[in-house]
Amino acid sequence: MTMEDPNQFWDGEKWTGPITDAHMHLDRGGRFLDAALDFQNSGGTRLILVHKPNFSQLPLSEDDVSAAYQETLLIAEEVRKSTNIDVQVILGPHPVVWAHQLESLGEKNATELHLESINLALSHFEKGHCVGIGEIGRPHFPVSSEVWNSANQMLEEVLRRCANHNAPVQFHVEDRGAITCQELSEICGRANFPLSLALRHYAPADVSSNFTSNLPVTVSMGRGSVEKIATTIDFESVLEGTHSPVLMETDYLDDPRRPGAVLGPRTVPKRTNELGRYLQKSKEEGGLGWNSNEISHFLWHIHRVWPDALYGECR
Repeated sequence: MTMEDPNQFWDGEKWTGPITDAHMHLDRGGRFLDAALDFQNSGGTRLILVHKPNFSQLPLSEDDVSAAYQETLLIAEEVRKSTNIDVQVILGPHPVVWAHQLESLGEKNATELHLESINLALSHFEKGHCVGIGEIGRPHFPVSSEVWNSANQMLEEVLRRCANHNAPVQFHVEDRGAITCQELSEICGRANFPLSLALRHYAPADVSSNFTSNLPVTVSMGRGSVEKIATTIDFESVLEGTHSPVLMETDYLDDPRRPGAVLGPRTVPKRTNELGRYLQKSKEEGGLGWNSNEISHFLWHIHRVWPDALYGECR
């Protein structure tokens, strides 16, 4: 048996293979390395560290953005040195920053700064400092039709720029169910951006292609997510290699004002084991009756195959 045989990692109760949290934030003013160690000590092995803007002091210039990106890269390096976690970084502006700055900077200046921030993130991507661009998207809260239209136009331009570099993205968007995914798919089409690199962050747990429009998703692993993933995954297409990627995330904010939000760093390892046990449980007992090989294959895809497909190998 080789180390790359996923069957060795599922013992019927616990998954001891790779575990990836596909969207987490860390902050020096929060739990920082302690949070990363919580993830590691629970079984976590790989972290997609996403840039978190300082919403109490928004960037006003490209220099401000550059300094903020550099801080995220330094945080990633400290986690690598202080833990055994593999860390990959996502850099980019946040659509909510743009929405907040419409009033203070005006739409023209706010949009210019946003696009400059994208270009700066893409330069880091080309240098290998980060593996993707994000969070990009549009406000997740109600805004005027004018702001909504501007956000969509800007998103299309952002995707065009990312397409030129073949850079994966992570979307921050509202939750209107399948309609949101359908609209994102259409925007990607207009921007000539490949769907295979267009990941929806904080996604609902319905991973059927009818719901996701074949966008890769990283599912928010709150209550009920395990059962929903299990009952909507098309395992045949996973076996065939045609299923769009499904990853897991906490969107941990590492904010002392909101401890444990959005979900704590131990969540993804915990839910991974819950998913394996739910899939394994017989149908008579309320599960799905998958065999050990099927469970191992699926968990291996969630935590190794699909993250590698999006962001490259990290080990």
